[in-house]
Amino acid sequence: MNVKLLERVTELTKGMEVFEYVDPELQFRLNDKIQQIENGITELNSFIRGYRFNSVQDEIVYFKEIKPQLVKEYVYLSSLKSFYEKHQDLEIKQSKPYKKEVDRLLYFIRDEKDFYGYIKKTHTHNDERYFRRLSDSGASRTLYNLNADLESSCSHGLLLAKITAYEKLIGFYTRQLNRLKAPVGAEHIKVALPLEWKANKVDAVELVYALYYSGAVDTDKCTVHELAKQFGELFQIQITEQLYREYIDIKRRKLEPARFLVKLLNHFRNKVEEEYT
Repeated sequence: MNVKLLERVTELTKGMEVFEYVDPELQFRLNDKIQQIENGITELNSFIRGYRFNSVQDEIVYFKEIKPQLVKEYVYLSSLKSFYEKHQDLEIKQSKPYKKEVDRLLYFIRDEKDFYGYIKKTHTHNDERYFRRLSDSGASRTLYNLNADLESSCSHGLLLAKITAYEKLIGFYTRQLNRLKAPVGAEHIKVALPLEWKANKVDAVELVYALYYSGAVDTDKCTVHELAKQFGELFQIQITEQLYREYIDIKRRKLEPARFLVKLLNHFRNKVEEEYT
């Protein structure tokens, strides 16, 4: 069932890339997308209230890995809407509003440093308390679930969604700051590289996630979805639509989750050994 729910979330979040750059003219489309995702959240909640998961792990996957993806985009879009409404056209051409937003979002994340560290370090020891139904978890009420429905919500799902949405917003504002600092006309320079990805799509997803979580790229300036999009543009491959579904499949591999990375390592080692023999 989680696969079908993930497919629904992927469908609802399709086209989000259009909102990754500053453009006040997108406000009407922004409102429509917010309403669409809000309806989707209501739809998921209604379904989950009467659904019984096959296992505790399936329940955790839903509340930790599936629903927060949709709520994250809702928080992201709602924050953008507020930003556009708060700042006039002239203001969004200046650095100050973006710096102020970045500082505000970073303050929030630092204030939740314990849970942020739990997520970033991929801990799981508190998952049954954080990411099961409120009716099952035994977790106490907090600011993030004070009025939440016991059957369709968990203790830390909203907090996870807010943190990941704020990370995405920080990337959004930081990119705009970089554009404002760039020489006039620099944003129009594009380099076309006729490269083609020859391995499987799932291998590309594995590599993208490895780059993202290794710190090899500046994750303050992009989300994993944005990295996958740029990777796809470079190597002429579409991996964003099934990105998270492929990642879940990778995590569920029993013997070796990093198959492609191991393959790359072995090929590289063999090549180096050949050249030194």
